[in-house]
Amino acid sequence: MATGAHDARPLAVRVHERIATEIVDGTLRPGAALVQEQVAAQYGVSRTPVRDALAQVAMEGLATLVPGRGYVVNDLTTQDVSDVFQVRYHLEQLALTQAIGNHTPAQLVRLKALIDEFETVDASDAEEQFRLGKEFHIKLIEACPNAYLRETLAGIWDHPIQRRITRAYSLGPAHQAAVASEHRNILAGLTSGKIESIIRALGRCHDPGDIVEEALPTRQ
Repeated sequence: MATGAHDARPLAVRVHERIATEIVDGTLRPGAALVQEQVAAQYGVSRTPVRDALAQVAMEGLATLVPGRGYVVNDLTTQDVSDVFQVRYHLEQLALTQAIGNHTPAQLVRLKALIDEFETVDASDAEEQFRLGKEFHIKLIEACPNAYLRETLAGIWDHPIQRRITRAYSLGPAHQAAVASEHRNILAGLTSGKIESIIRALGRCHDPGDIVEEALPTRQ
């Protein structure tokens, strides 16, 4: 399994990363069977790391163990989208409540620059929208003193389900402008110290309704 000459990570970790990436990027489509023997042969590894990797993929919600078939790639559902946005909203609200008043001028300047850049991205470029949106929200909580909370939120942004959501949709011009506007409202709340304004804008920013309607209109 070619993963780089100096990749010292356990083989199961590397196999998991490859499987997850292929699910996220659509190489492995919903409904595809992940049979240990076949995956092991394809990747050129033994069955043991594949077994461990598939168990991890299932724990992340990317696949399900089906009796008689082995693991099967899950579809991305409206519940996945809602769950991710709900968790991010509540944890970011907690983080910003602790962070308010702690941001440096340089951090606030960087947040504004990210919003400006986000507004100029092509409305069909989901990957760049996600990159800038992720950086904005990570920068938002840099001033939170709770390192565990910051780490947890960073992990959610890197979770395969979040990455699948990113692949599933682009915002479109109107939604992109609305998100940028809410980011500016959040920044204004940070600057003025008005936590209520921040929470309201954060709630609107984490409303998955448009995404569910536009990207997953027929899924349950």
